[in-house]
Amino acid sequence: MAEQKNRWNWEVSGFEPRKAFDQEDRKVSSPLVRRYSISTSSVVQHSEQSKQALSSKFQKLKDKVKFKNQVVKVSFEDLILLAREDYLELRQEASELQEYSNAKLDRVTRYLGVLADKTRKLDQAALETESRISPLLNEKKRLFNDLLTAKGNIKVFCRTRPLFEDEGPSVVEFPDNFTIRVNTGDDTISNPKKDFEFDRVYGPHVGQAEIFSDVQPLVQSALDGYNVSIFAYGQTRSGKTHTMEGSSHDRGLYARCFEELFDLSNSDTTSTSRFNFFVTIFELYNEQTRDLLSESRNSLPKIRMGSPESFIELVQEEVDNPRDFFRVLKAAFQSRGADVLKFNVSHLYGLIYASLKSS
Repeated sequence: MAEQKNRWNWEVSGFEPRKAFDQEDRKVSSPLVRRYSISTSSVVQHSEQSKQALSSKFQKLKDKVKFKNQVVKVSFEDLILLAREDYLELRQEASELQEYSNAKLDRVTRYLGVLADKTRKLDQAALETESRISPLLNEKKRLFNDLLTAKGNIKVFCRTRPLFEDEGPSVVEFPDNFTIRVNTGDDTISNPKKDFEFDRVYGPHVGQAEIFSDVQPLVQSALDGYNVSIFAYGQTRSGKTHTMEGSSHDRGLYARCFEELFDLSNSDTTSTSRFNFFVTIFELYNEQTRDLLSESRNSLPKIRMGSPESFIELVQEEVDNPRDFFRVLKAAFQSRGADVLKFNVSHLYGLIYASLKSS
């Protein structure tokens, strides 16, 4: 038995029992594992603190929102009160303005009634005055035209133009305003100069305005209802066109007479009468007439005097002022331009006929 015990007693050389961890090993391994100790009471306490903090924040937000709602409510109520006060003030002002305007309207209505009554009285007085003046005006017209008739129904004026450069020395003299003296150049007779008398003689220095001043009374006679004819007659290049038509800076009798006609008609127009003017422009060549205001360019039949066919219908253009007349005159001259080149100018005559109607 003793041998059996010794049999199981092994010996292992170099074997040392494992030692417990020393203090240094604990220091090295301590960072690897940390242990916390949390108690239940501390958890509950921390939860209560968080809840109180949240509750406090919520209450602050709630108070803040409530304050803002109160502010908005107060501001809105104030705005309503202010708007109501403004409305009442505007309503009061509107009422006062309505009363003021009604009073003014009544006053203006009464004033217009007074003016209308005065206007009727003035119109009646004007008609009565015109009825008394009308015979006097007619008598004035009759006496004026009797004076022209006494001076002569037909007046002949003689106008001489300045000489051209290619023309020789002048052979005429002007002893006075009614005589022109022509040197015949006949030396065989004792007095080669001959005198010719006219109603008026105009030398080369006389302008368009002075000539119109002698023609002006005839315009008044035409407005009074008498027939008046003014025309220029003479040889080629004697100055007929310049006298009648003139130029833009030196107007002739056409423009001056018609302007005077419109001016006199405006001054003579009354509340019961007015004038209407119509213009006809045509030309004559070899006893044929052509309407310069007609769109048709066909030749018209010959003029036959003393027969039922002597009347030729021509276009009449109504004109209301000098500008309308110049427009019609320009259109007629443009239409006439082709004929001036086609025919002999010395045998082509243009006529302007103006008719007046008093209404």
